[in-house]
Amino acid sequence: MDVIVIKVLIALVGTLAFGVLYRLREQIERWPEPTRNRRLALAFTLCRLVPFVGIYLIAGAETRSDVPLFYQAAAEALAGKLVYRDFWSPYSPLFAYLTALPLVIWHSAKAVVLFMIGVEGLAWWLTYRLARRQVGARAHWVALLYLVLPAPLVFCVLGGQEDSWMWAFTVASLHLGRQQPDEFRLGMWMAVVLLATKALAVLIVAALFFWVRRPVRYVFGLAVVGLPALAVLYLLTGTGFLTPLMFAGMLFAPNIWTVLAPLTGDFMQYAGPLSTLGLLTVIAFSAVGAWRLRQQRVSYERSLPILWLLCYGFIMVVHKSSFSNYAFIYMLPLVFSVIDLTDSRQVGALLVLNALAAIQPSLWWSLDTPLFTNPAMLMQGQNLLEYSMEVCIVLSVAYFVWLAYTRIPTGSRPLSSVQTPHPSSTPDLKHGT
Repeated sequence: MDVIVIKVLIALVGTLAFGVLYRLREQIERWPEPTRNRRLALAFTLCRLVPFVGIYLIAGAETRSDVPLFYQAAAEALAGKLVYRDFWSPYSPLFAYLTALPLVIWHSAKAVVLFMIGVEGLAWWLTYRLARRQVGARAHWVALLYLVLPAPLVFCVLGGQEDSWMWAFTVASLHLGRQQPDEFRLGMWMAVVLLATKALAVLIVAALFFWVRRPVRYVFGLAVVGLPALAVLYLLTGTGFLTPLMFAGMLFAPNIWTVLAPLTGDFMQYAGPLSTLGLLTVIAFSAVGAWRLRQQRVSYERSLPILWLLCYGFIMVVHKSSFSNYAFIYMLPLVFSVIDLTDSRQVGALLVLNALAAIQPSLWWSLDTPLFTNPAMLMQGQNLLEYSMEVCIVLSVAYFVWLAYTRIPTGSRPLSSVQTPHPSSTPDLKHGT
């Protein structure tokens, strides 16, 4: 069966399952405490591990998307070779060695997919624990809603994507202090995030610089870990460690530039300046948000999801090399900590984003990665369909970025209401207010 048809079916089934669970909110919130964790573990098994077994072990499907690349790099790392010098990898230097771990037990590309599912599961569980402290029993309901969303299922199980890694590593930093972590230790940890995941982690690293109370200590922590690592990489690989930056010059969709291209024309001749402009715009925008959160003394555990959306939602809008897979980066904090799941407009936008993000990449690739540079190109049915998906995805992401920004408290709100909320006093999952 064509992969696009499969993804359409997943989108329909996932949306239907979301609707069913949405109506069961009261029953789920009344789950007895001793059984909650077991039921969530069962739900994760049914929504992630069972599909993995059915797709890859029973049906015998081959891995797709970037998984063969991950597997090849992991196999080279397992053989003791040096990243960037002996083999190619577009990710951070430790990434290939981490993905090599499951190959010790099962030397197969399918083991990499299973490992990605495990990392997403860890990120999901850590985010659930964060939400549990903020909204109590409602977190169980939200955790189940996330599991049936189409986009994470497609990106993780079918695509074996790594985009949830950054959030998994970063949300783990909450253990350094939920209210106000030590800046030095936070800087050290964020340097580890940069070394273990991907270059995009630099955005949240920069945003946190404007949030921490003592930025010099934060930078010192970054330097203690980062500078020796950079020195070793340069000595061993020369400029090879710059390989992860190569994607900045490539075309992906959707983003504001591909959406505007029918009116503005081909922008690829300005690829370099547009990439720089996009990154600077994201850094500036997230810095303003971080500074406002700092001024309002919003705790780390409440600031982090907002900053995450400001970084990785906004880059999906303004950077010309962003694409639908980036939704996987911020889907967990979006669902658990930013949107109001009792607001039908926000829920509708969430479902639209998930359905379209699950389908659009395959359609775009099947059309040979088009860039629509004039309105006449949209006269063809498939082109118009794909372009309409792009527009809806960009608009929905922009809506969620705006929503995250509005979650930053204003000066008129008492600081105590954003620093030490009681779970029962935080209504409607408006965690940032």
